[in-house]
Amino acid sequence: MLKKAAAAALFCLALVSCKSTRFFVPGEKKVAVDNIFIEYYNIAEEYFKLKNYSKAADYYIKSSSNERIFNAAYFKAARSYALAKDWSKAVDIYNQILKKDKDNSSVKESLAYIYAMTNDFERSERLYLELISENPDSAQILVNYATVLTTLEKYQDAAEQLAVIKEKFPDEEKIKALESKINEALNPPVDESKGQIPKELEKDLELAPPKK
Repeated sequence: MLKKAAAAALFCLALVSCKSTRFFVPGEKKVAVDNIFIEYYNIAEEYFKLKNYSKAADYYIKSSSNERIFNAAYFKAARSYALAKDWSKAVDIYNQILKKDKDNSSVKESLAYIYAMTNDFERSERLYLELISENPDSAQILVNYATVLTTLEKYQDAAEQLAVIKEKFPDEEKIKALESKINEALNPPVDESKGQIPKELEKDLELAPPKK
């Protein structure tokens, strides 16, 4: 069904683009073209529902040629690429959006997450720190930031963030896992056997006779 809809959209676009002797009412051709791009957007939405994120992204990009739906289509294209784990394309679009909308927290949060997923933890840390100053009451941002800090082995900083999380969101389900990781790093278990003779070697030892 989606393939038929896509084919129909392409066919109609070809008709609009071809030379014709048909008389068009002023603005009619533009409306017809606009409808094609809206159809692309609708196809993208259906692919997104089916979790075919690569296909969804392709059609969101096609529909973004229409200025009326550009912002929504371009943002959803980035999200689709991210969900498809096509990180480089997602980062490219998100950064382009951020250039025009520097205060867009949703885009910053998406970028911070992608940087963490692609092991660019330093850049992820900087973005999460910026996000916390803008959204101090977001549990997800605080948890993600603490997680990045533990990955960077900044356990003391992570412990401080964990304290904030426990105070503000005591029912947050990820507290236990974070606490375990941080405590293990800050309080490594003492090896009580260090400096002791292994039991399996005790029988091989002989007491040296006293010197005369």
